[in-house]
Amino acid sequence: MQAQRIFLWIFTIGLCILLMAHTGLTALYLSPENPLRSRVWDTLYGYMDPIFAQNWRLFAPNPVSQHQNLLAKARVKDRETGVIRETKWMDITGPIIQHIQTNRLASEGRVTRYMTSAIRSYVYDKGEEKKEGKWMLQRAVSTALEQRLPSGKKIEEINIRIVSNTFPRFEQRSKPDNEGIVQFRETGWMPYRPAASSAGEEWPR
Repeated sequence: MQAQRIFLWIFTIGLCILLMAHTGLTALYLSPENPLRSRVWDTLYGYMDPIFAQNWRLFAPNPVSQHQNLLAKARVKDRETGVIRETKWMDITGPIIQHIQTNRLASEGRVTRYMTSAIRSYVYDKGEEKKEGKWMLQRAVSTALEQRLPSGKKIEEINIRIVSNTFPRFEQRSKPDNEGIVQFRETGWMPYRPAASSAGEEWPR
């Protein structure tokens, strides 16, 4: 009886040690890139894969696989001289997302959802839905540029570029996101058509 109790204690302690070691190795395996992880990666990967490899599709059957960003440039007329010049490409969605991240109660969330819906319709749909997506982009980007450019400039036309960055697949998960496949799609030059002033108040200034 005494021997069984001792064996049970040894077994329990050993199991706890193994569990703690496995938990520590799993945490290191899933941690961001760091010197310790890089130094023991081959051994760590050999232990975790394939038996303990994480497959997040169980929890997210359709995980986010790409990021899409809007850039735009405009043809603007100087109100005094009448000279028309073309601006450089400007990031439209980046500043809005940064504003939301620093102010979680910001109303710009509706703006990003509107832009996301517009991008989806323009890139993936056909026919009338695609035309509607282009119109939504035209309206959203025109409004954003109205807030961005100096008041002394009159916007004549806009050109929108959709930048799609497809992240490395799971098999290449050690690569950073910026090493994915980047694709560009442009709408071409369109008339400047901002949203009504009340809707334009959603954009950060």
